[in-house]
Amino acid sequence: MKFIQPKSIRFAAMSGLLLIPLVSAGFWWTSSVAQLPKPANVSQNNSSLSPVHPDEPIDYTLNERFSLSNSLERIQQIKNALSSFQELTETSQPILGDRKIAEIGHTDWETQYLGFPNWVGSVEGTLKKQAYQIAKLEFELAQEQYQDGKISQAVLEQKEASYRRAQQDFQAFWNSFNIAD
Repeated sequence: MKFIQPKSIRFAAMSGLLLIPLVSAGFWWTSSVAQLPKPANVSQNNSSLSPVHPDEPIDYTLNERFSLSNSLERIQQIKNALSSFQELTETSQPILGDRKIAEIGHTDWETQYLGFPNWVGSVEGTLKKQAYQIAKLEFELAQEQYQDGKISQAVLEQKEASYRRAQQDFQAFWNSFNIAD
């Protein structure tokens, strides 16, 4: 039988809130606490945050700029920039010489052909793993909510589909990932 974590632990993990640990086993969450309305957006729980730029609302920064899809797009841009840097290093080597190229930094073969792919792959893998873990937790929570009659079958199926997509995406990344050495 699969062990299922208490709802309060999964809720805290998904919402990013820190819950005060239970002082003793005699304290239980009441149904009213478990039924608190879900915030409309992340920034409502981060009232201490101020905009990072006057033209960018907090909600946009948190929900768009810091989204998984945006981060994966930026990773591709970083890969392309590092590839350009490798090409620039090779082109500049004969003109600048070994000493000047070494002074610039991050121009050695090991850094560019082992470090760059490993560094970026670690970040991309972390993002995809976390997306998978969050989707799994959301699906597990939805299963309990469905059993308790708090959500519909359709919502449960959406959470399951999101979980399966995240699982497949992480598996595909895992299967394609290798460590340059």
